[in-house]
Amino acid sequence: MADQINPSMMYYQPNPAAARKRKAGATIAGALIGMNAYYLPVKKDMFVQRAFDITKEQTEAQIAALAKIAKEIDSKSITTESKMILQEMGLSQDVKAITQKCIELDKKITDPASIKNLKDVFVQNYDTFRKQPSLMDKTSNEAFRAVKKTKFKWGAGIGAAIGLALGLLTSRE
Repeated sequence: MADQINPSMMYYQPNPAAARKRKAGATIAGALIGMNAYYLPVKKDMFVQRAFDITKEQTEAQIAALAKIAKEIDSKSITTESKMILQEMGLSQDVKAITQKCIELDKKITDPASIKNLKDVFVQNYDTFRKQPSLMDKTSNEAFRAVKKTKFKWGAGIGAAIGLALGLLTSRE
């Protein structure tokens, strides 16, 4: 007669601790593999948009600082820091001059023609920055780092999700 299989021997019960370790290991391995997205090349459109966003944030901060300084001048209690900011920007302690500078800065980031010109400058310099990173200015460097950091985070997240899915499949739980 043929050997009969005992029903209790029919299914192998994996160790739950080993299954958890496999899931965690697959998740971490997937995240580590996904982090390599950092090394993917930076696309021109992403670079230009991020560089413009950084320029816009810096300009808005300058406008806010100048508005604060204008209030200080009106109240006749201007601080030394405010005086230094005005001197750095080449402005006198005149509310009209500060207002004109704020309008000029705002136009730089809101006027469609100015935006197009600014983005064209970033597009023209993109290839130069890619070939010779030492020629990057602060804004371009921040834009490249921000794009690469975003790729790193997305790659790690997607890699971890795929690793977890594979870990669940292999652990049979």
